[in-house]
Amino acid sequence: DSTVQLGARKLESAAKESPHDICHVQIEGQAFLWHQIRCIMSILFLVGRELERPSIVRDLLDVKANPAKPAYDMASETALVLHDCKFTRLNPGQTVCNLWNVTKVLETRWETHAVAAARANDELESIKLNAQVRWDDLVQFVKSVASERRRKEQRRSHLTSSDEAEIMATLDDAKPSTCTISWGNAVSIVEGALGIHPHCPSGVNQRPKGLTESSVHVPLMHRSKGTTYEEKVQSILDGANGKVKSKRRDRYEENVIKKRKTSEEDEAFYDEMLKQGGSSL
Repeated sequence: DSTVQLGARKLESAAKESPHDICHVQIEGQAFLWHQIRCIMSILFLVGRELERPSIVRDLLDVKANPAKPAYDMASETALVLHDCKFTRLNPGQTVCNLWNVTKVLETRWETHAVAAARANDELESIKLNAQVRWDDLVQFVKSVASERRRKEQRRSHLTSSDEAEIMATLDDAKPSTCTISWGNAVSIVEGALGIHPHCPSGVNQRPKGLTESSVHVPLMHRSKGTTYEEKVQSILDGANGKVKSKRRDRYEENVIKKRKTSEEDEAFYDEMLKQGGSSL
């Protein structure tokens, strides 16, 4: 029963929300499971983009009602950082020389990434201002994406179909007096008509088969689900035929015996961990 504390703050503020805004989320706990933080952030990103209700967190934690995990991609590991380990009884020795050298490395790393980010931002702003596209080309792009999205939505009865009339009304309202339009304005029009942006949603893995312009969100509770823990255990116990499966069963039974502890043994273990400098959460 570990306690988890979560806090978030915006690192860069702007007058208008942008896909380039950066947020910092800090999660504190006594221990973490493999991929736990990336799974947590993936769900929070879906809630933040209003693709899932906040109550989805409570629903997924109800293992009696939902014993199996629905299929979804984990958040990217790029921003994942083990920021601090709190050992209250440990006082690591730090010298001026060591901290000076570490600071030099971090300053160099910051400069490299800051310059790269500034160059990319300059290129983005340049094409927004200078590049021009034909209006009929933009309309064709919007129609093509909307058509493909409707095709995917119609394959799933629980998804609401996109409103073609609303999309066309948005395009009519934005139609310019000339036959061309700046790329910056074109991106804004596409975002208003389709609700998409060239920037991939925060935390989404940059995979070749990842999200596309016409991707539709399938609610988590309507997705296929993985195997439950009980089903995996039963598979091991039932499939004892064969040398490999027999070894898996023997290994599982051995681990069960090793992990079988009384409440007094558990309490003694955690008390000892706290004495050695573990978190007091």
